[in-house]
Amino acid sequence: MSLPSAAIAAPWQIERSDVFTLPSADGHEYRVMVAWPEGPPPPQGWPVLWLLDGEDNFAIATTTARRLARAGGRSGVGTGLIVAVESGGLPRRIYDYTPPVEGYVIPTGSPAAGRSLGGGDAFLTFLRDKLRPEISGRWKIDAKRETLMGHSFGGLLALHALAQGGWWSRYVAVSPSLWYGNGLIGRETKGMAALQDKRALLAAGDREGAPSGSSATFADVVAALSAHGVDACAAVLPGQSHGSTMMAAMVDGITLAFGAAAGKEAE
Repeated sequence: MSLPSAAIAAPWQIERSDVFTLPSADGHEYRVMVAWPEGPPPPQGWPVLWLLDGEDNFAIATTTARRLARAGGRSGVGTGLIVAVESGGLPRRIYDYTPPVEGYVIPTGSPAAGRSLGGGDAFLTFLRDKLRPEISGRWKIDAKRETLMGHSFGGLLALHALAQGGWWSRYVAVSPSLWYGNGLIGRETKGMAALQDKRALLAAGDREGAPSGSSATFADVVAALSAHGVDACAAVLPGQSHGSTMMAAMVDGITLAFGAAAGKEAE
């Protein structure tokens, strides 16, 4: 039996999804991928999972979330909207996902050494002031149930957003780069203002070879967040290295975003 030719083969597609581009203030075009559940939204709107590194995480997050939702009571996970933002090339990703630290340069030999840094606040502003209104104009969303999830520098940015009192209600930081800025996140979480109705999950593998440069540990950051009113916890992902932790943490992130417990809190 012959295989279909490329001319007639149809690519696999995700049902109930859309892809569009949106420019930032500096003219950079971000590709955004969105997936939504079947049927009308609940009266309060859909909970939203905002995913960084969207090109890597959109498909697996969408199929995993839908599988968990089909399991219903066995998983404890409901349905929700997934918004994944493509990071683009490595230089742009590093710039967008790193918070500004005056005079800081990533040391030689560490990840992203020599790259431009410090665009994190501008990127968070883009998400809040340009992308979020676009999403809320197309879909009815629950403003009390929005989760930001990122890996590595993306996890760093999620914790930075939380320490600044960001508009998301849930934060998932997978393998966050706590070493960045000579321990920036450790300093920010110790000095942050008290917050209410925020939850955070930090996750990392037990086979990660994280760079040195920060005295802050997961336990330190969780303790600081908890002391400032955040419902925070840490999870160890057995057998996972830095490159595999985002996939290993996906179910936990989706559960935090769409789980029944989060829904009850929002009612």
